[in-house]
Amino acid sequence: MLLTVLGTATPYPRPDEPCSGYLLQSGAAGSQDAGRTAARSTGRTTVWIDAGTGTLAELQRHISLAELDAIWISHRHADHSADLLVAYYALRFADPALRPAAPIPLIGPEGLLDRLAAFLGPNAVDELPRVFDFHPMSGFGDARFGDLQLSWGPVQHGVPAFGLAVDEPQPAAGTRRFAYSGDSAPCLSLEEIGENADLLLVESGYATDPSADADAQRTPAAHHTPEDAGRTATAARASRLVLTHLADGLTAPDAASRAAGYFTGLVEVAVGGAHLDV
Repeated sequence: MLLTVLGTATPYPRPDEPCSGYLLQSGAAGSQDAGRTAARSTGRTTVWIDAGTGTLAELQRHISLAELDAIWISHRHADHSADLLVAYYALRFADPALRPAAPIPLIGPEGLLDRLAAFLGPNAVDELPRVFDFHPMSGFGDARFGDLQLSWGPVQHGVPAFGLAVDEPQPAAGTRRFAYSGDSAPCLSLEEIGENADLLLVESGYATDPSADADAQRTPAAHHTPEDAGRTATAARASRLVLTHLADGLTAPDAASRAAGYFTGLVEVAVGGAHLDV
């Protein structure tokens, strides 16, 4: 599989740094340069994972919306889903040659389509199904699109939120697995979702452990620290950990170093525009 990082910013986009979003495609790229054009060349299965603010523009550097096989949204917070609103406009009103032949499968938490309709206006209630074929998530589930087998389950974030695993069979080398935390505190379900992942993408939305703050102790944790991410990757027996969605004030070298204290595999930090072989 090939993972392209569209954006990682939290909780709002910065110049040249969109919010959370990723493009996952079946097959591998021989190089980063090949990755930039691979989506347009052969029959890759293509999934847009999280649609944070600014990611639609970045997505179009690599593919058109008409080339998407599915969209998967981890939770309803705007920094993970807001570009669905402008994707709706693109799909409804763009040049007909750029529109998909059928509604794009959209997998997201229950109520996501209602949330979009409330923003877009009353007419959207009837129009959204012409654009998105919505599949609500309420618990553990799975779906297959082309070469990719998706499975998901609930994680801890204070709102309905889900982690994702994607498996791709290899002709002579078993199965490759990509896993993604979405936004989540450490939890057993995420360890299960990420089990034996070849690449585990985990957010680090906390710079420090909130349990040290007496006020923060009143609410359940909602994110990972870098140390948490390292522990989650170790518990999941992942091969490679990629940190993303870093908290304000948390630098990439510091985050990687802190996570590496709890995980012996390769630790990296996601950077917008990067192409990662899974």
